[in-house]
Amino acid sequence: MDNLNKSKKFHRGLFHNPKLLFWFYILVNMVPSLYFFFTEPLNLAGKLVIIFFAFGLYVSGFSLFKNPGKWQVFFFPVLFLHAFQIVLFYLFGRDVIAANMFLNVVTTNSSEVNELLGALLPSIFLVVFLYLPPTVLGVLQWRNKNILAKSYRSRTLKLGLISLSLALIFSLFSKDQNTGKFAYHKDIYPINLFYNLGFATQKFYKIRNYPETAKDFTFKASREKNSTTHRKIIVMVVGETSRPDNWELFGYERNNNPKLKKEENLILYKDALTQSNVTHESVPIILSGVGAENFKDLYHQKGIFQAFKEAGFTTISLSNQAENSSFIEHIYKQADIYKNLKAMDSRTGFAPNPPDEELTFLMEEMIEQQQGDLFILLHSYGSHFNYMDRYPKEFKKFQPDKVTNVSKKQKQEMVNAYDNSILYTDYFLAKTIKVLKQTEASSFLFFSSDHGEDIFDDKRGKFLHASPTPTYYQLRIAALSWFSEKYQAEHPEKIQSALKNKDKPTSTNMVFHTLLDAANISTPYFKKELSLINEDFKIDKRLFLTDHEEAIPYLQLNLRKVDLQMLDQNNIQP
Repeated sequence: MDNLNKSKKFHRGLFHNPKLLFWFYILVNMVPSLYFFFTEPLNLAGKLVIIFFAFGLYVSGFSLFKNPGKWQVFFFPVLFLHAFQIVLFYLFGRDVIAANMFLNVVTTNSSEVNELLGALLPSIFLVVFLYLPPTVLGVLQWRNKNILAKSYRSRTLKLGLISLSLALIFSLFSKDQNTGKFAYHKDIYPINLFYNLGFATQKFYKIRNYPETAKDFTFKASREKNSTTHRKIIVMVVGETSRPDNWELFGYERNNNPKLKKEENLILYKDALTQSNVTHESVPIILSGVGAENFKDLYHQKGIFQAFKEAGFTTISLSNQAENSSFIEHIYKQADIYKNLKAMDSRTGFAPNPPDEELTFLMEEMIEQQQGDLFILLHSYGSHFNYMDRYPKEFKKFQPDKVTNVSKKQKQEMVNAYDNSILYTDYFLAKTIKVLKQTEASSFLFFSSDHGEDIFDDKRGKFLHASPTPTYYQLRIAALSWFSEKYQAEHPEKIQSALKNKDKPTSTNMVFHTLLDAANISTPYFKKELSLINEDFKIDKRLFLTDHEEAIPYLQLNLRKVDLQMLDQNNIQP
């Protein structure tokens, strides 16, 4: 009985000891910073700043309140962000939550969120285990009025201020090992976290106002007179999360492009990189006249539909993506005709995930209903996670393909499901090309993925895309074009140039200019040096758009050795 009473007193003392609770709160808040110490690409001085700043910040902050439990309860929103950060570690292995990650929260549809959350249960359990106890203990300490002595808080406050001072001193000698630069708002957690949150908030409101800020824009576009009377149909297919490393056409060992490999008049672009690894930036770059270097101009410019409309084309936008009030939705609604599969009843019973071939059915209807020349955009769901939900059961060629959890243990299931989604993309594109052939029009089709994907490819264990620091697998994209016999007869010089340029380095900012060139549209915003079907196309330094809308060369992206090796192995010039 005495031992039992002693045990009860010990535990009661442990959970009611304000000093122990104080340091427990500090420890759980320090977890992300401790992780960053080992992962951030800073020199030793910079890494010390990470620790001393976070320690000083939390110790000083909690020392200002006589009841630290009360402060911990009010601090819950920060704990939530800590939890978000740890989930990001689970997915990507490093990096602070980027501004784009916050934007993804409000632009990702609910079905995608549910699919992902179901696969992230291990990380969710971890953050619940880590951050639920301090919240509960904080409530109990606040309720029990279990306070710290003023003298003790005075000592801890001094300790916190000393730590902050050391952080300031070390910051004078800190630098990023890739860029040689250092800034608190970019390199030190949690300052960079809140900076990114503020940046994302500002960007969200700017995008929401985009229809107003761009409403008066004009490309001053016109169309060069055509020497033939054939109807012209230009089609742009935006792929989703399609990496060429898993396409048979691009050298993959599996037979998952059985239809496209039989197509004539197909041109592959094997050295294509995305300018952004997040959809809500990469797709607007594809469908507008801006690139990474001038992305901010998009807030005042309309997309590609406006240029085609000014040139006399009927423009049609068909999407299999949920509406989300992003740049993408605003641009798509600039078309003469806009239809969204997610807002329609799928005749094949796949709602809320209609198969991409539904886009082809709609396209065929539009071609029959609309007269004259057409510009048609198809935005597919492609290979977006959860992969096994992106294709009908008859395309379950590679087995097993049931993914129940995001983990290395299920890598083979993920790869199988992903390869099945590419098999279905092959079918979808071949069917789209077949429809164009049947029209007997002068047709040109361009396909480009928005970005690639990580699927636990190496020892880093990375998965998905949109990581603040991209990888080779997120950067390299599948891109190809197809042209009809009539188009080739009308524009032999363009096809000749396309074949000449197919092995040259390119990126997603060339799609807009290639499509305008394919339609013989002239505008002050057209750049012939960015058109893959123009003899003046030239290799330029390729850039990547950071989440702060800054354009930087690929070699400054903090790519790891394995990424550089993969680029070199596949003859990709960064």
